[in-house]
Amino acid sequence: MVMKRKGFTLIELLVVIAIIAILVALLLPAVQQAREAARRSSCKNNLKQFGLALHNYHDTHKVFPPGQIRGYVSNPNREFGNGFSWGAMILPFMEQGAIYDQLNPTIGVFEGSNKTLIQSLSSIEGVICPSDSDRSKTRPVHGSSNTNYMSSVPSTSYVGSSGAFNNWSDNSNPRLSGGFFTIDPAKPSTIASIKDGTTNTIAIGEFAASVWDGGSFLGVQHSTRTLGEDDAACCQDWFLSYALYPITNSNPPSSASIRFSSEHDGGAQFLMADGSVRFISENVDHILETTGLDTNHTAARGAGCLWRSEVGGCSDGGSGAFRDKAALANLMGIWQRLHHKSDGLVIGEF
Repeated sequence: MVMKRKGFTLIELLVVIAIIAILVALLLPAVQQAREAARRSSCKNNLKQFGLALHNYHDTHKVFPPGQIRGYVSNPNREFGNGFSWGAMILPFMEQGAIYDQLNPTIGVFEGSNKTLIQSLSSIEGVICPSDSDRSKTRPVHGSSNTNYMSSVPSTSYVGSSGAFNNWSDNSNPRLSGGFFTIDPAKPSTIASIKDGTTNTIAIGEFAASVWDGGSFLGVQHSTRTLGEDDAACCQDWFLSYALYPITNSNPPSSASIRFSSEHDGGAQFLMADGSVRFISENVDHILETTGLDTNHTAARGAGCLWRSEVGGCSDGGSGAFRDKAALANLMGIWQRLHHKSDGLVIGEF
């Protein structure tokens, strides 16, 4: 009697391996999508927590925090502020009061006890989006030869909106300083000053390290705060951005990295001034600038309407269109309108 061998033939084994490989190939994208969905949900929750903190700050102080404590003095032209950003000011309202209580507002963010404390922080909970995989929890600021060199500061995946134009909302003209976050001499925003509606005004958005790895949640200081020093507060692009450029998910052209960005497919998430969070497509309506008068911000690089007084500019003087809403509507797309709290333009669907 001939005994039959038990087991697979080589062909059967290869078929089984092929089937397993096909199943893995089919399942892997689904697993990756599920993981990204979880990361995206966590990013969204971070923004919601910022929203709660901002509104609790407003309930306490009757204003939203400024973008930065600049301490501007026009004569002489100096900045005597400590350089703390909006992130530092909402710490007590996001369960980070222990850090806030140790900060000294009478000296610069990068000086003395502040410098010691900040360099000791390994991270701040809730300020890094898990999808922002290229971003480390901390990073250095300035060159080592700079007086205010910091070997380690808490990084962040989120920046505040300073408006629609190439400006940090640090002008006393409220039409120019139309962002949710302002810097003195502009007045801080209030719910009442957001005339276009809190549901139609962006407060904070995502900022991917793959576009630029800068980012300091507590602020940045350039020079020292000693009286008489110039530019004690600076580098607003470390915690603010504006809508001059559209959303991107890839490395932008040179000198155009000041823009909102993310690692999510198709767009980025934003906290609105009412506390809600919206995902906005990278294809949202954004109108390119037409004057061609600023070589630093060109349509070829994706720049939108500039605050200029010439025809095609968006300023409120000269031939600028800001006071002519029909003309302004042809220069500011939905993306730009979402970043100005009082431009008076219809938003529509986004």
